[in-house]
Amino acid sequence: MARVLRLVRLLFAIESFRLLGAITLDILPASRDIFLVLLFVAYFFATSGQLLYGGYITRDPSNPLSHALLEATDFTSSAYWPNNFNDMFSGMNVLFNLLVVNNWTTCIQGFEYTTGSKTARFFFLFFHLICVTGISNVITSVVITSFFQQLEVIEHRYGPNERVDGTSIRGSRAFFAASVLTGTNTGVQGKYSAHIQAVNFDVDIDERAVMRRVFGRSNTPDSK
Repeated sequence: MARVLRLVRLLFAIESFRLLGAITLDILPASRDIFLVLLFVAYFFATSGQLLYGGYITRDPSNPLSHALLEATDFTSSAYWPNNFNDMFSGMNVLFNLLVVNNWTTCIQGFEYTTGSKTARFFFLFFHLICVTGISNVITSVVITSFFQQLEVIEHRYGPNERVDGTSIRGSRAFFAASVLTGTNTGVQGKYSAHIQAVNFDVDIDERAVMRRVFGRSNTPDSK
């Protein structure tokens, strides 16, 4: 375990990996809502699967369904027994396999043989259309778009230091003396720093531009 942690530290010593980690942490909050939608839809389908197909996939020899399941040769030879809707965890396992498009035709064979009907295909087809074709592609587009937006923001954030009317802007922070702000004598002594943090997890916020507006003299009423 210690060697793995050392490897992680070594990776973060490389600038490109450190940048990738910083961007990932920044875009996760922005992707939260769409992931919650995916979780809600998966929970709905897992619950519906329990109601429709709960108990159909079984290895109990006293259950006639187990003999019907043996005829599904692809399902049994692949040892797909855990792929069932007998409980919530197993149902989520089935849906995850469907989400990553992992041999879903083999998985559905077990339900076809135990139910004696091919109508189970509609259940799997609806999930594929909603989650794989729809929500999964939306997540991919959101993550890719947010990644490149945040890459531009971070490259700008860690650019060269700037000075705006006596205030030093370094990265996403501003360092200033409280005695004079935007050209006004405040009578306050001491040195302080300010940091901008988005309330709504806006991944493309330009902290430096905000700092310039806040500490620049053009922001004062007298300059208008």
